[in-house]
Parts: sequence; structure tokens; C-alpha cells
Amino acid sequence: MSNGLLPKQHSQARRMGWLAVGGWGLSTLLFVKSMGFLTIIAIGAAVYLTVRWFRFRASWGMRF
Repeated sequence: MSNGLLPKQHSQARRMGWLAVGGWGLSTLLFVKSMGFLTIIAIGAAVYLTVRWFRFRASWGMRF
């Protein structure tokens, strides 16, 4: 295993990472569409998903 994670953890980390990226993409889209209140909610969700992904990666070792 070149990346240091087990296959299940690797796929789970990828999924969590893509969810975080999707959250930031949605936040950007809402910001461009000038939907202020929804943008704030989406940014909060994106921050939560990013922190959750980062903590998962940190618990299994930060190997990218």
C-alpha cells in the first residue's frame, strides 16, 4: 500500500474529501448567485465537512 491507509479508510477518506469539496462548490455557487443567507448556511456546512474530513485523516495518519 503506497498511501499508508487501508483500502476501506482510503475510500472513506476520498468520499469525505469530495463531500467537503462539494460543500465549498455549493457555497461558491450560492455566493455568485447572491443568495446571502443560504451562502452563510452552506459555508457552515462546508466548514463542518472539511473539519470532519481533516480529523478523519489525522486519526489515520496524514498521508496524502
